Amino acid sequence: MREKKEEFDFPHYEYRRLHCAYIPSTAFVSVRQGKSDSRFIIREGDEVSEGQIIASGYKNAVPVHAPIPGIVSEIAERTMPDGSRAECAVLQFRGGFAFEGKEQVYTDYRKKQGSHKLIPLIRQHGIINTFDLDNNSLAEQLDKAGSDNYVLAVRLFDFDPGCSRDGFISSFFTKEVIEGACLCARAMHTESLVFFYGGEDFRLPDEKTLEALCDTISCRFIKIDTRFYPSGSQRVLEKILQKNTVQHTKPGSEKAFRNFEKGKNKALFIDSATAYAVYRCLCLSVPFTDTVVEVNGPALHESKMFKVKIGTPIRRLLEECGGCEKEPAKIIINGLIKGTAVSDLDIPVTKYVKTVTLLSADSIPDQRISDCIHCGFCRKACPLGIQSDRIYSHFVNKTPLGADILLSAHLCDDCALCNAACPARLPLYQTVSKYKEKQDAAQL
Repeated sequence: MREKKEEFDFPHYEYRRLHCAYIPSTAFVSVRQGKSDSRFIIREGDEVSEGQIIASGYKNAVPVHAPIPGIVSEIAERTMPDGSRAECAVLQFRGGFAFEGKEQVYTDYRKKQGSHKLIPLIRQHGIINTFDLDNNSLAEQLDKAGSDNYVLAVRLFDFDPGCSRDGFISSFFTKEVIEGACLCARAMHTESLVFFYGGEDFRLPDEKTLEALCDTISCRFIKIDTRFYPSGSQRVLEKILQKNTVQHTKPGSEKAFRNFEKGKNKALFIDSATAYAVYRCLCLSVPFTDTVVEVNGPALHESKMFKVKIGTPIRRLLEECGGCEKEPAKIIINGLIKGTAVSDLDIPVTKYVKTVTLLSADSIPDQRISDCIHCGFCRKACPLGIQSDRIYSHFVNKTPLGADILLSAHLCDDCALCNAACPARLPLYQTVSKYKEKQDAAQL
């Protein structure tokens, strides 16, 4: 099957430091911080402290911690960054902080804790894996991948070329990301760890630093050409891992790497933000109450990278960027290619929010949908040869379609290139995704 990538020219924003966003006077903390909803264990009128668990759940659900101390004034349904609706606890700030502004004491979990204790700690802190749109519980994934036949793969750059957050974290917190990734590797009982990096901003750690951080874990660094999309998809990275193009290798166990080349095992993929969250929660004993969010776009006065409390309305971040220079025509959450358009500025920041982009009217192409012109551009753009135009016509116009073409939708790796190539602006990627979700639900 052919391999095709597209080169994109997106504006690139340079960030020199991480700005600490103002503490919100009112936080809207969603019960849905990952793939599944948790369940609130607090009620209206309750007083909560910073870092207190206010929601918990089962299976893929993750615990939710109070980002600020205060009073639960209300529990109400609100719109989420992904467009869905979920319950939120409205916290009115009151009292003192237990973690914010306090000295953080480092704990080396690499030697003091056995691997069997790491997964419960990661689950307790409610860390999710933001490598893809699933936003699954990291503890659940590590538990399922608990085998030395697995390779842990860490993407140190951003999947969406319109985002810079993961690359920023990798460059400014390199040691922390590596240590967090090593803790994940120990939790899943593997000694094989590979980092995919791109661009000139990331610098490889020296031998002495790497040896101190990784200890007995075998680490490899593979450079990726990020000028082309989708260079950060799991499918592309798996192929590169199989080719084993190694830039740097730390001596250690090679079993999983050899087996991966032979197709005998799998890889668990995480991003730099996930590894960084593991470091902060475990090594610094800080609950998951804040995250790093990039706010950018041509409509803004200034683009910034923020450390922001979970539950902060995005309106507050826009104000801290100096407001808008141009009238914002569209607000996009989590990237220009696969992101979600929102209209409510009071949507709260959640654990899976990476980027908020404000577009002006002159920066938005014509998005009016028209009938398919049968140009075939979507098929040419698709790296896997999926006939997304025919699948769309099948669902919209009830056009007969063979089962083999429908089943090919399961090959989709969610790059959304079909949408970018379609001159009629048809929602091809969304249609293919809906079909996959429908089929997956039918098999449960």
